[in-house]
Amino acid sequence: MKLLRKFVLLTVLLGIVAMPLAPVTYAQAQDCPTAKDNYVIGFANLTEDIVFTQLVREGILAAAEEAGNVEIVLADNQLDGATALANADNFIAQGVDGVIEFQTDEAFGNVIMSRFRREGMPVIAIDIPMPGATFFGADNYLAGRLAGEALGEWVNANWDGEANAMLVLELPQSGPIPAARMQGMEEGFQETVNTPVADEMIFRLDSKNTQEESFQVVSDTLPTIPDAEKIVAITINDGTALGVIAAAEAAGRADQIMVVGQGADPSGQEAMVAENSRYLGATGYFPELYGFQIIPAMIDLLECNAVPPAIYVNHVFISQDNICELYSEEWPAFCTPS
Repeated sequence: MKLLRKFVLLTVLLGIVAMPLAPVTYAQAQDCPTAKDNYVIGFANLTEDIVFTQLVREGILAAAEEAGNVEIVLADNQLDGATALANADNFIAQGVDGVIEFQTDEAFGNVIMSRFRREGMPVIAIDIPMPGATFFGADNYLAGRLAGEALGEWVNANWDGEANAMLVLELPQSGPIPAARMQGMEEGFQETVNTPVADEMIFRLDSKNTQEESFQVVSDTLPTIPDAEKIVAITINDGTALGVIAAAEAAGRADQIMVVGQGADPSGQEAMVAENSRYLGATGYFPELYGFQIIPAMIDLLECNAVPPAIYVNHVFISQDNICELYSEEWPAFCTPS
């Protein structure tokens, strides 16, 4: 119930047009072959090793419990396309009614979706589109611009409007749609900052979506730019942002870097509120609330009701300036005046 209350609060605070929560029972539509009184829905999570995706799972389970007639079958795609395909086959073998897919490898999307379509199973794809699936997740370019513009404004105010280098922690394997958030961050920064970073000083690094890989590739890159004393980094999620900051700290160059990211999960929020933080902030996705839009949408699909092809998160850039408006209970020491 705590997540449900938070969902209602944020719909008001952020102006989200919320899909109604599913009622406890559903009348079976005479002309809808997939409509039932109760549903079994498979959820294949991106990974269980990232705070963001753990929150997505928790929110989906909470929303299913709130609906009252939905059972969730869980699987872990482990950031691997072949594993996602095996999980899809397992869902089909179990005869689930619909599937929520959170999988990272664009190359496997066609194969997975062809198998679900053959079975007549509706699919909702989280954050990374799959052909024929209803998309739920980031409005990637807009989400990216929010962070990039905020970083440009910070550089204008604190570094006389100029940075020496830019690190771009991206995820090529996920394809062009998630890449739009990187485009949005880069263009938002370059169009906001007084003096754009020169092309030859922009370093595009494959983060592989993990903090560990981000730490490694940034650790390898920093020695190649020894004279850069004002470095900005744009990152695909909170974990990769933390990897950048850890690499800068290990190199003794933390004061030379400022980072923005995407997600604003608890790990990112903790970095934002830290003293002398090098994490300016991140565009909020509110992963803990994904389920309260996804579960009603899936039931609508199963009931043959109209669902838009894409359902977007309502984004806001989260930083020290507004975190207490959104997550005051999570950070009482920071948000409560002494």
